Amino acid sequence: MKPIYVSREHEVIVESYLDMVFTTINELVIEQDKVQDFLDISEVIIDYHNQYNGVKEIGNFHDFLMIIPVNFSTMVSGFLCGYEKPSNASACRIHRHLLSNFGLKVIEDLNKIETIHE
Repeated sequence: MKPIYVSREHEVIVESYLDMVFTTINELVIEQDKVQDFLDISEVIIDYHNQYNGVKEIGNFHDFLMIIPVNFSTMVSGFLCGYEKPSNASACRIHRHLLSNFGLKVIEDLNKIETIHE
């Protein structure tokens, strides 16, 4: 499922973030059933994002922009905490930290996007 975007800028910011998240999970997680679980939850978040109402209302516009980065950041952190074991603890912690910082940068960049006035 592909997210709905309000502008090309929105698309570039979110797609780069999602590419980084999915690439990291695919490289870090060995078990394909766990990768599929991650992808299933991702679909739920993207579906929620796509079904969000009130995007053209000023207060809701910001909420809409934040759905993917906030929910993905939470999901990634929880997923990697649950996936962590003594043999992969260092890799999980490093990736969790890097993705968390990238998520914060995405949120900062999305905050700069102008609201839709139609």
